[in-house]
Amino acid sequence: MEQASVADSGKSSVWKAAVLSRDEQYDLKRKALIQEAARAFSARGYHDTSLVDVARELGVTKGALYYYVKSKQEILFECHMSSIELGDRAIEHARSIDGSGFDSVVALAHRYMELLVGESGPLAILTEFNALEPENRKIVAAGRTRFGNTFLELIERGQADGSVRGAINGKMAEFFYLGAVNWATRWFDAGGELDGSLVAAQFADLFAAAIRA
Repeated sequence: MEQASVADSGKSSVWKAAVLSRDEQYDLKRKALIQEAARAFSARGYHDTSLVDVARELGVTKGALYYYVKSKQEILFECHMSSIELGDRAIEHARSIDGSGFDSVVALAHRYMELLVGESGPLAILTEFNALEPENRKIVAAGRTRFGNTFLELIERGQADGSVRGAINGKMAEFFYLGAVNWATRWFDAGGELDGSLVAAQFADLFAAAIRA
């Protein structure tokens, strides 16, 4: 029981702790709200998670959440946009690698997972895409396409330079990796036995073994 209470208090610490400017405090608490919602949506599903559930985890009232977001749909969209932002950061990192196509695509796989799980758990959501409103879905789809195209480009570059197995289909490699990542957002627990850096390193190692020439 003591361990559970410590974990519960940790979830709301970011929400309650900031003694910053009003704008900084607003941004920090909104980020904490999005992060907690991402955990809840990944674990229980969008339709089975209410704003009351999110508010309860943060130790605030449902009414207080409406100061930071207009609706649950807005939260879902922001969770997906977080995943797009992390993907763009991983792409930037991968493109900075001075090496083969294999080196770059493994760096992309490693960095994306590392950013996604982080020290405090999943910051984004990769499922529930179809629950987005049509206009929001288009925006998120564009970001996903950008990540997928980069992934495929690096796989093909690796095949051209001989560092990635030529028999591999690039799209299948992308689906293989992202399928594992999508599921990780459901089972990963920041307070569990495996920390984020270890999970990211293991994912990268397994992926590397699958595609290495």
